[in-house]
Amino acid sequence: MELAGSAALVTGGAAGIGAAIAADFEAAGARVVVADLRNSQIVVDLSRPGDARRMVAEAIEHLGDLDVLVNNAGGYSSPSFPVNDDWRSAIELNLLSAMEAIEYALPSLAKRPGCVVNVSSSAAFGADPYSGVEYAVAKAGLIRLTSALGTIDGVRVNCVCPHTVATDAVRRSLETRTLEEIAPPPATLLDLEEVVAAVRELIEDDSVSGRVTVLTGGDGPRAPQAG
Repeated sequence: MELAGSAALVTGGAAGIGAAIAADFEAAGARVVVADLRNSQIVVDLSRPGDARRMVAEAIEHLGDLDVLVNNAGGYSSPSFPVNDDWRSAIELNLLSAMEAIEYALPSLAKRPGCVVNVSSSAAFGADPYSGVEYAVAKAGLIRLTSALGTIDGVRVNCVCPHTVATDAVRRSLETRTLEEIAPPPATLLDLEEVVAAVRELIEDDSVSGRVTVLTGGDGPRAPQAG
C-alpha cells in the first residue's frame, strides 16, 4: 500500500525509532498521529491496562479510519524479576498493549484493508542470560504474535526486529559506557534510517504478512519468517 494519503498511528513516536518512523511517514504524505507518554497528540501510558483502547479511539477520532498501525512503544526501567508490579508493567507496555491496539484498531484497519508493523528487539533471541527478563520475554511474544496473526480480516501483520539502534538515548549512554556494556553481540549500532526503511518495505509490499525482519547492522536485513 502507498503511504501517501494514508492515516497512521505510531505508538512511542515522540522520540527515537518512533519519531523517525513518524517523520518518514509524514514526509511520504501520510497523516500521522503519535501516541506517547508526553510531547504527542495522544498522551497515553501503555503500561496501564486499558489505555490502548482509549488511544485507538482517539486516533480514529483524529484521523478517521486507520490504514497503518505501528506498535513501537516499549522499554523497561530496570530488571524486576521475580514478578512485581514493574515486571507486569513491562509486559503490558511491550506486548499486551500491542495486542490490544491491534484488537481495537482491526475493524478500522480492515476497511481498506491496512496493515500493522510491530517493532520488536534482538533481545527476543538467544540462549544467554539477559538482565531485562521481562523485556526479552515480551519482545519474543511480539514476534510470535506477528507470525501467529499473519493476515487477519485482510490486515497484514509484520514485524521489524532491530539490534541496538543509534537513537539519542543510546548515544547518551555511550558517553559513559561502552557499546559492549549496553548491548549484546554483535557490537554494531544500527542507523535509524535502516529501521525506517525496513518498516516502509513491510508496509508497501502487499505480498508479505507474518514476516519478521531482523536487522543486525552491516549485512542488511534478513527475514527468518516470510509470508
